Amino acid sequence: MSYHRKHRIFSSLSRRSRRQKVIHLKNLIHNERHRCGGIFYDECDFTQSDDEPERIWEWSDIYFTGLDPADFWNAEIIIAQVAFRDAYHSRVFDEACEMLTRQERENEFKINTSPNYNPQGKIISHTLAHREACKYDVFGDLTLFEFVEKRELEIVINDPPAIHCGYKFLPDYAYGLGLQMIVDAPYLSQQVIENAIADFRDRGEREWHSPEAVYFPRSVPK
Repeated sequence: MSYHRKHRIFSSLSRRSRRQKVIHLKNLIHNERHRCGGIFYDECDFTQSDDEPERIWEWSDIYFTGLDPADFWNAEIIIAQVAFRDAYHSRVFDEACEMLTRQERENEFKINTSPNYNPQGKIISHTLAHREACKYDVFGDLTLFEFVEKRELEIVINDPPAIHCGYKFLPDYAYGLGLQMIVDAPYLSQQVIENAIADFRDRGEREWHSPEAVYFPRSVPK
């Protein structure tokens, strides 16, 4: 009888199994120390950003060992600007969707495609069909995305979300212990990441957020 094997949550594994995974990660960090520095591992080649000055390194998924020999962290690290942008965009997008009827939402997010056939008459791909954006009375005769842009600017100016740097646990990860790290930096770098890891460890690998919110200019970032 066939069955679908689900991944077990990392924290539910035996201590021996978790230590084996930590040892594997330690070896990976060591082998990639020439690229990542020897404190953490990142699957992406972030050194490419050094060759592209216009590219800002805003977020990354990193892995590093914990204070407990049987733990390691699977962390999403983002700069505060990204957290700020995500916060006001999510708020506005959810607000806009609530203003539409169920049918309007279904029509708005429906994807129309046309099939492409090979000489034998078999469908080999689909082409996305162009569709004119719909304007809504409830948005003041604006399209959904025009309304979102307008409301984002209003929220950033009049009611910006408060973003605090810090560390938040993310539950139920199958590979390592889930963690979100928000750092107050204009962009990520190896040094910024290493400093965040050191601070997280110094705080006993606990959840924490800065008492003061990060300041942002009251304009929507380009």
